[in-house]
Amino acid sequence: MSGLYASDSRIQEINSLASGEKSSHIQLNGLKGGMDCFLLVGAWLQTKRSHVYIASDKEEAAYVQNSLQSLLEHKTVFFFPDSFKRPMQYEEPEKHNILVRTETVNKLHLSKGHNAILVTYPEALFEKVVDPTHLDKNRIDLEKGASLDINTMIELLVLYGFERVEFVYQPGQFSIRGGIIDIFSYGNEWPYRVELFDVDVESIRTFNPVTQLSVQEISKVSIIPNITSQFRQDQKISLLSLFASDTCIWVKNTELLLEKLQLCEEKTEAFASSLLAKTDDELKHIFGERAFILPGDVLDQLSTFPVLTLEPSAQLPKAKSTIQFSASPQPVFNKNFTLLIENLQENQKQGIVNYIFTDNVKQIERFYNIFEDMGVAVQFHPLHTSLHAGFIDHDLRIACYTDHQIFERFHRYKLRQGFTEDMAISLKMLKELQPGDYVTHIDHGVGRYSGLETIEINGHRQESVRLIYQNNDILYVGIHSLHKISRYVGKDGTEPKLNKIGGPTHSHTGCKGRYGAAIPHGQAHLRRCRFWKDRGGHQGGIQVCGGR
Repeated sequence: MSGLYASDSRIQEINSLASGEKSSHIQLNGLKGGMDCFLLVGAWLQTKRSHVYIASDKEEAAYVQNSLQSLLEHKTVFFFPDSFKRPMQYEEPEKHNILVRTETVNKLHLSKGHNAILVTYPEALFEKVVDPTHLDKNRIDLEKGASLDINTMIELLVLYGFERVEFVYQPGQFSIRGGIIDIFSYGNEWPYRVELFDVDVESIRTFNPVTQLSVQEISKVSIIPNITSQFRQDQKISLLSLFASDTCIWVKNTELLLEKLQLCEEKTEAFASSLLAKTDDELKHIFGERAFILPGDVLDQLSTFPVLTLEPSAQLPKAKSTIQFSASPQPVFNKNFTLLIENLQENQKQGIVNYIFTDNVKQIERFYNIFEDMGVAVQFHPLHTSLHAGFIDHDLRIACYTDHQIFERFHRYKLRQGFTEDMAISLKMLKELQPGDYVTHIDHGVGRYSGLETIEINGHRQESVRLIYQNNDILYVGIHSLHKISRYVGKDGTEPKLNKIGGPTHSHTGCKGRYGAAIPHGQAHLRRCRFWKDRGGHQGGIQVCGGR
């Protein structure tokens, strides 16, 4: 599907115009739905130059990134967030967002800004990033087989703003247990585990802080500090400075971009003046340094790149060229399949090829079943690809519809999530448990801890906690649902009675359904309880909760 646009003459015109003067401004008119994503992918496939898409807000940026990543399955499409939990809410920095920013800056530096695709939004663009040349001077490099003094390592980590904890779960933390050092760098999605043999680095690997399972073995690693708080303002540059000069900058709405940058400036000034009464050193550093890019600076920078605007702009120089597209948004069907069928058949008569996009392969089968049940023949091409909004491209004679719009279902974007403190607390509790200890499950009451076991759920192997209940019933609790269990606390010396899964003993009997209804004993729950079955020759049952 992406190749269809890669060979499109309009894409060739875009690339030809963008390859001319560096300051070329190209206006794209008439785009609808997710059509801009197909154009960007087509342009990238032709030339492999870098592309930066500046959306109007974080939500729009997330949807665009998801669509681009779905269309380019084997190419990383970067999502570049701001450093805070919510855009323009400067009270609380978000360490996971800072990690994503650092990791992205590092990867762009390694590629010298070539052949990259990045999606961002005004509030994220407003914050400057550390100049990679300074980042190179402030790394801690570790290599397998090299010597490492633990005390020196601790001093360096503390100097770079890392915090010592029992279990690492977010960037900027490290822990030491004997000859094992866990470090959650700001430059990688997973934390590192460094194992020492005497003073030599015996192994380095990344690991999942929730399951504690290894992800990948590596031979060397660079530990990167917090780029937001560990560098001065004069050591920081704008995000766009990391890209090669032939990078295409796609701007959804230039006026809105500049307005939001101006609003960011006003809010940071007001917030900086209120910091005198605050004790958060990280916030004081961020706002004391004023490492932000202003609207005028953004305009100056945009003038050095080929810029493609998706809405008319009075702020940029007059467009060098305007490319007009003939397109319309996906029609509204209100879940009326008669209307959908009539529309698809009318498209077919007009020579328009129908495509239906879905991120769930079962939805494809559902469409075929619906059309078969209604006794109609409809020609369409199903695509197991996520797209945030459908459209009809009248020039290419194609209709790209999304299943979530047809069924009027909320389409949620997906962004990489960090790990939480609750996960670390649950993990600490799990580490302290011994087989035979009593625990309490929020839904099933008192059970006996029987250890960890790797089981297969929906084709995926997953580390799970094994709990024994009355009648030797076994409950497997997925590692992602550790928050549901806690150590049993009762009267000293009194042994508790095991509850029965699905029985009336516990006040929260049964595995709760999505809407709070109790699931009868033995009935499969589609979301939490993946299966229930009797083991041959054994009176006990097996139940799995929290599987993914």
